[in-house]
Amino acid sequence: MEILTSYSTLGDTESAIGEAVEKLKARLVRPSLLLVYFSGHEDANLIRQQLVADFPDTQILGCSSCQGILTELGYFPDTVIGLWAVFDFNGAYGSALVSTHQRPGQMARQAVLKAIQNTGRLGELPSMILLHASPGAEEEAIEAISQEFGTPVPIIGGSAADANVAGQWQLFTQDHTSSEGVAVSVFYPTCEVSFSFHSGYAKTGLSAVATKVDGRELIELDHRPAKEVYEEWIEHSLNYNESIMSLSALYPLGRVAGILHDLPYFKLAHPNSVTERGGITLFASIKEGERFYLMTGTEDNLVNRAGRDVGGLVESHHQIEAIGGISIYCAGCMLQVKPRMAQVAEKMRQAMCDAPYICPFTFGEQGQFVGGENEHGNLMISKVLFYRE
Repeated sequence: MEILTSYSTLGDTESAIGEAVEKLKARLVRPSLLLVYFSGHEDANLIRQQLVADFPDTQILGCSSCQGILTELGYFPDTVIGLWAVFDFNGAYGSALVSTHQRPGQMARQAVLKAIQNTGRLGELPSMILLHASPGAEEEAIEAISQEFGTPVPIIGGSAADANVAGQWQLFTQDHTSSEGVAVSVFYPTCEVSFSFHSGYAKTGLSAVATKVDGRELIELDHRPAKEVYEEWIEHSLNYNESIMSLSALYPLGRVAGILHDLPYFKLAHPNSVTERGGITLFASIKEGERFYLMTGTEDNLVNRAGRDVGGLVESHHQIEAIGGISIYCAGCMLQVKPRMAQVAEKMRQAMCDAPYICPFTFGEQGQFVGGENEHGNLMISKVLFYRE
């Protein structure tokens, strides 16, 4: 099993794909799976068509990223196409995208079953699932996948993104392209895998219960307008109908996802804007009765947390051969520390044990916590490392 990455920063899409695939074609055998992350290229269908022509028998999953990507070679801002290829003769990989007018859960279930069918491993649990969905479909998709298997198969993923939160995100597989839907790849690799899902934020002493919600809008906390409570917490006035993404990136809202050694760990929700009725919109679905904690972080936290080892592998397995990895890094965090993203890339490279990796910037992150829960959150980092002991 081997993993390779390549990239191109050329502005012309056709030329960029040509440059990016050149390194992979030198391998002489087709990739088992090809992941594609792109930013600044609007024609996803052209990317898909060229890749299918170059690798007609390869399973492919593509997802747009916000203002760049990371690889083991560094940080590539703005306009870029990045490829992540796995060559695994005895492994199995399948991709599928469902973009219909059904509920996200139905689309996710159909996508997973189709992807497994593409592997030829029917009836066999995959080692992991990579999930990329349009924003808003994530929690229901995760729940449906978990119900389908009846056991927590690890999920890593990120919500499709664009440069300016303008709804121009795109998804594709070897079969078709769409701006809405649920796309997955299933993995049956011939190696070990280790996962990590964390935020790097700390809980403050401030919390309140959501007493009124509407979809992804938090309307009331402890029976008061959410805007007023949040303003008091962060000691900063907010304006209606204006983005608060940058401000709130250091003050997200957390919910307890689980407890380990008597200590809670949290999934985060990133406040996006203030509504006319005094509510706060979020990039995650919420429920009445949930307790929200004000979380806090610093730019140093957002940079340094990328260096966390994947699942503690370096500590627990001193002799491993790292093959490669995938990481998902929140677009909101990236925008907050964009001048320092070269540092993030270097710390991520160290966490991936110098192995080839790729990392898009997404509008929501999915991963498996240490307690085994697959969750969707914001301002998170999700990672997987493929390795041999």
